[in-house]
Amino acid sequence: MRVIVARTAGFCKGVKDALEVTMEAIEKREDGERICTYGPLIHNRQVLAMLEQKGIREENRIENCAGRKVVIRAHGIPPQERQHLHKVGATLLDATCRRVAKVQAAIKSHARRGYHTVIVGDEDHAEVIGLMGYTEGRGVVINRPAQVNDLPGDWQKVLLVAQTTQNEEIFRDIQEQFLKKYPNGKVRNTICDSTHQRQTEVREMCSQVDAMIIVGGSHSGNTMRLAEVARECAVPTYHVETEQDLNAQELARYSSVGVSAGASTPSWIIRNVVQFLESIRPERSGRTYTRKRILELLVYGNVYVALGAALLAVFVDALTDLSGAFGCSLMAAFYAFSMHSLNIYLDRNAIHLNDPPRAAFYKKWKPAFTAVSAVAVISALAIAAGSGLPTFLTLFLLVLLGIIYTVPLAIPRWCRRLSVYKLKDIPTSKTFFIPIAWASVTVLLPHLHEFGQFFGRLVYAFWVVFLLVLIRTSLLDLLAVQGDRLVGRETLVVLVGETRAARYTLGFFGLLVCSLLLGPIVGVASYFAYLLLPFIVLYGWSLKRAFQTRLKEDPVFETRIEGIVMGAGGLALLWNLLNG
Repeated sequence: MRVIVARTAGFCKGVKDALEVTMEAIEKREDGERICTYGPLIHNRQVLAMLEQKGIREENRIENCAGRKVVIRAHGIPPQERQHLHKVGATLLDATCRRVAKVQAAIKSHARRGYHTVIVGDEDHAEVIGLMGYTEGRGVVINRPAQVNDLPGDWQKVLLVAQTTQNEEIFRDIQEQFLKKYPNGKVRNTICDSTHQRQTEVREMCSQVDAMIIVGGSHSGNTMRLAEVARECAVPTYHVETEQDLNAQELARYSSVGVSAGASTPSWIIRNVVQFLESIRPERSGRTYTRKRILELLVYGNVYVALGAALLAVFVDALTDLSGAFGCSLMAAFYAFSMHSLNIYLDRNAIHLNDPPRAAFYKKWKPAFTAVSAVAVISALAIAAGSGLPTFLTLFLLVLLGIIYTVPLAIPRWCRRLSVYKLKDIPTSKTFFIPIAWASVTVLLPHLHEFGQFFGRLVYAFWVVFLLVLIRTSLLDLLAVQGDRLVGRETLVVLVGETRAARYTLGFFGLLVCSLLLGPIVGVASYFAYLLLPFIVLYGWSLKRAFQTRLKEDPVFETRIEGIVMGAGGLALLWNLLNG
């Protein structure tokens, strides 16, 4: 089945900001401090369940919020309830969407000047209830053009606004009727840009597919609106919360399906839906391992990680014109495999949120992974011991740091104010620690005994490998940004956002290109450096694909990224054979 995924699918900025406010409150929570949300933070049950696991409960009665730190939901609340929360001693953290706040401000400003407010929306929706609180008792809610005729004709000052997730076409029809009845009335099209873009894209997609799947909460206004838009286009439409709501047999009759999602729908849920749809075949016989299934096994099994680390050790030899033993490649492969596998089990939350099928794979094969990882660690240390005590001690330190990365440590009291309880809590730690570890095990350890003699070449090689793996890690982080955002700030993408992280990654590209060009000129690298430039172009292409395929084809995308590292290593192997 051909699956087209909407570019706009997934969290909108308002939802992202609301989650950021909540996650920051969790990170800075002091012992005994109780945090809750007043009403559901967003309309997505899966995210709310995750927050409840972190101790963030939803409260719907103001009295239950007394003395707590209270997160105001993204939909906003009436000003009277905000005042009441202050009176019961609640400390408020405002996660109201900025677009909703602007609508509140517009209504409040006009209400003070005696305006009546007509809100196009759903009367029982949380956002509309909040907006009505700013009308000073002169507000009315409608959702059909015919209802304009029922409004009083003697209103002199009237303002028309919309729920930010309202259907664009319905609002335009109501606006036309409104201006006929109130020629001097004021109109503010307060439908969010994100809502407008999603609805426009769904209309475009409906002409390209046989059916539409809209993913999101059953109570989410903007998600229901997307389903309405798709149905208006006379396309079979399915509104689902997760892939479990889909019927493979029923969907098998369609050759192409479009997927869009509401503003509160996490990427990992959209990915699960896409993977489910892509697995549907009109005729399936027995258990067949498709190309994608094979790629999944290679990615999930950390085969690419081990092979990439092994080839990077060869890559260093070609870059520096130094020679390393075959055992050094094995040591790097064993180390990378064991550390990546180990941290999968020490930090399960992010994997579960970003890629549940992968999490299920690791759960199923946990005994095997644990046993093989233990053997890999012991083998790596044995190889290091054969190279001398300094190499063994250095690798032992790297292994120790890898093991304690996600383990809470006894940190001095002053660090608690910074919310640093483990290495993982350090902002961007994952993004930068992985390339440092890989550079150490592929550059430093194999040549530790000759580091003083070839200091310049090895420092240069360390820098190039660091940049190469840093770009790899940053690209992979783009896939996992939402799950990582919900469990911590250990990646650059989470800390600065996807757009800025992409710019930084382009900066890393520039540094790597300059380094490769200058290396042979200043005499710290062989001419092999110039052969690597095409691989950097492939990395640039992958950055573009990271945004285009962020909600589908994860194993394929990861194979491309890991393939660039392995390709550079394979070219180095050929270089060494020809020059050996």
